[in-house]
Amino acid sequence: MLGRRTGFALVLLALMLVPSFVLMAATKQPAATYAAMGAIIGAVAVAAGGVRVGILTAVIASALAPLSIIAGLTPLTGAFLMALMTLTVGRMARFGLHRAIVLVPIFLAWTTLSPVPWVNHEDLDKVNALLTKKGLTFSQALDRLHPSHGSSSAGLSKVLSHAAIELRMNQTYLVWVAVFFFVGAIIAVAVLPLLLRKAPHPSPVTHSRSEAMPYTITITLLTAVATFYFLNHPKLNGGAFTVAAILVLAQVGTDIQWKLAIQRVLGTLGGVLLLTVVVALLGGGSYVKLFGLPFPANLYIVGIVFGMFAIIMKFSSRQWIYYILITPTAALLNAYTTKQATHLGTARLVDNLVGALLVVLAALITLGVARLTGGDNKVEAATPADAAAAI
Repeated sequence: MLGRRTGFALVLLALMLVPSFVLMAATKQPAATYAAMGAIIGAVAVAAGGVRVGILTAVIASALAPLSIIAGLTPLTGAFLMALMTLTVGRMARFGLHRAIVLVPIFLAWTTLSPVPWVNHEDLDKVNALLTKKGLTFSQALDRLHPSHGSSSAGLSKVLSHAAIELRMNQTYLVWVAVFFFVGAIIAVAVLPLLLRKAPHPSPVTHSRSEAMPYTITITLLTAVATFYFLNHPKLNGGAFTVAAILVLAQVGTDIQWKLAIQRVLGTLGGVLLLTVVVALLGGGSYVKLFGLPFPANLYIVGIVFGMFAIIMKFSSRQWIYYILITPTAALLNAYTTKQATHLGTARLVDNLVGALLVVLAALITLGVARLTGGDNKVEAATPADAAAAI
């Protein structure tokens, strides 16, 4: 058993590392690290929903990734796309498939709010020189090289720098982002079923409409409002953390499972503390040259390892470990742009506490409404046939 788990862990590690490094070597672009995020999305989708769900999730995530970058140009479009993604997650809760796809909006919160840059090769030496300054991220270094100097998009330039606007409208960059996510996800979807062919496949737990509706409303409203707010206040760095906290903490149902709720809240906050400790021990982002690119090796490798164990624990009896690991995983895999990777502290705890309080408040409101109305327990849960028809 231990040998099989070790082998499974090593395969997961390879699925996240190899595509990222191969694509980085081929393109000489830091955004190739998105392949690791795609691999995690694909692995969770196929483990929770099967091959068909895994393939569809890989295609949809890769299509939405560049759209999320464009949507991040304005608060309204960013919030609208987040609402569409979370509405889909809520819809899939009827069929017990929300766990298979929830990582799509979690990871795409980072592409919406803080995408990994596309760098011109002639800028590499200058970027490397700027990165020697303590606490400067890759994105900040590029902004120093290409400061805002006026733009035809006058309204946008008040919120985003000129370089950020050009990045989000770069056609080559957008196509490659879709490729990075798809390659990472589809390889995981193709390989993982071979490892899980002898493992038991529990049936998805379906939910009634009265259970799924409050969950859908909660995650859609809270994540859309959070996305709008943080895109409208780009100097605030915790947006993706807050969105992730909301989606990880929200529960399906008209009653609160307090033990699970406490595990999720404490696990998420524990993840932020873990991230703080890891960065403190590693001394922040340390860039090394990899394929001619500055690469935050220490943070990225730790993120890969966390992601590997998060996938394993998500489908084990120790799910609380998953709640601890998933937020640091997303943050560290975005070490090129995550300012929190070098300046962590009480602000990140506040971001997650806010997300936790919003989810618990929404759950209490839902519980109160269910008690007053007597609950709509006559609505039947979706059947497996309904789930198959939905996908």
